[in-house]
Amino acid sequence: MEMHLPASHDFTFPASMRLKSVKAFDLLFSKGKRHWASPFEAIALEIPFDEERPLQIGFAAPKRKLKKATDRNRMKRLMRESFRLNKNELLNTCLMQRKGLIVLFISQCNSTVDYPKTQEKIKLLLQRLTIEHAQTAG
Repeated sequence: MEMHLPASHDFTFPASMRLKSVKAFDLLFSKGKRHWASPFEAIALEIPFDEERPLQIGFAAPKRKLKKATDRNRMKRLMRESFRLNKNELLNTCLMQRKGLIVLFISQCNSTVDYPKTQEKIKLLLQRLTIEHAQTAG
């Protein structure tokens, strides 16, 4: 017996949701609003709604902070996993308000952070983004 979860409990992170466009990154850094939950930062920008891609997400771990590639990759992996498990509220807000959002999560720590702390901080940033996105839509 296979159990299907409703779309609101979809824990995937499809390629269509990944932020890849250089234009989008430039736009984020020039016009995006920054949110902090130390040691993580989220830069968010509202964009025109696209049914296929209401939410686009990117992850970064600067070489200046984390020297080893394995550490940078681990931080990005932990942030991605935390996002994947906690994204539903923000995604539902985007779909209900019919407004698009691009977000870049950046690790600002000098060493890798354990998973529970990463998840707690990413969850906090997602809650802030959800609240702000719901308010600006009104």
